[in-house]
Amino acid sequence: MWHVDTRKSLVVLSALVLICLSSSGVRSDQVAPDVSIECDDVIESIDSSPSHPTRSVYFDCFVENPSTFTEEIRLQYSSSDLEVIGETMIVLGPGGSTTLQVQARASIHKEAGQYDSSVTATVNRVNGVQTGILAPSDSDDFSVTVDPFTMCDVYETPEVVEIGRDRRIGFDVLLDCSSNEGITVRTSFVMIEFGKLDPQNPDPVYWPDGFNDESPPCEISTEIGFSTHYCTFVASSDSSSLSSLDICLAMHNEGDDAPVFCSSNPIEVQKSLFGFSSTGSIGILVPAISVASLALAGVMLWRWAGMQR
Repeated sequence: MWHVDTRKSLVVLSALVLICLSSSGVRSDQVAPDVSIECDDVIESIDSSPSHPTRSVYFDCFVENPSTFTEEIRLQYSSSDLEVIGETMIVLGPGGSTTLQVQARASIHKEAGQYDSSVTATVNRVNGVQTGILAPSDSDDFSVTVDPFTMCDVYETPEVVEIGRDRRIGFDVLLDCSSNEGITVRTSFVMIEFGKLDPQNPDPVYWPDGFNDESPPCEISTEIGFSTHYCTFVASSDSSSLSSLDICLAMHNEGDDAPVFCSSNPIEVQKSLFGFSSTGSIGILVPAISVASLALAGVMLWRWAGMQR
């Protein structure tokens, strides 16, 4: 046996159709209340990174009233872990149709993948008369993709480093990463001369002053959300220049184009003329002074020996 409420709703719906038919005059071409909805087959993906202004995508759904009655249509949205919103109530005349704009939105760092969603259109009133639970309805299912992303930037570096006789510099670099997937990223550093962009030739100056990268491998195991990681930067130069220079570092992930802009603060590379540099090497002029001192001591010893004869 049918449930009592179901039978009552069926009776109400049947009576509603009869009322509508009688109120407009009985005609053989009357079409019973109904509704159809169809959404875009191809929907753009969502970027859930913190840098994206909305982390959302818009798409269209086409709603049609194929009946010969005026219908008030209620719209309901559902999704697995995405926020799907749009108009909740529309009115369509007999044979009328409209296109709705629907928004699907993801939270920050929403995990990469496909998320199933749907929109349901239900006839709420027919010619102003309320329908019951057996009201005509139609649904359309769709999937929205959240793209994977992993972004790392240089967060902290020393302000000043010194290079000594071995022409090497080295220091730890703190990286700030943001990701919506747990993966291992292999990245490297690129040295760029800070502030050296010629308007006539805007290409950045990579590895100035003859520097070459000697950094150990930098592998980062990301997690969903924000995370920090340490890597080591080491470089050497064959330049004999004694003047200091300003550099900055950029990240270069495997498979990506060379970065154009730095993600670190400027770093002043000073030539250590005396003492020890930050890498433990002695100053550039220390060996020369040592050789000169030994030569001078040798001359003085030779003269002293000659005087003793």
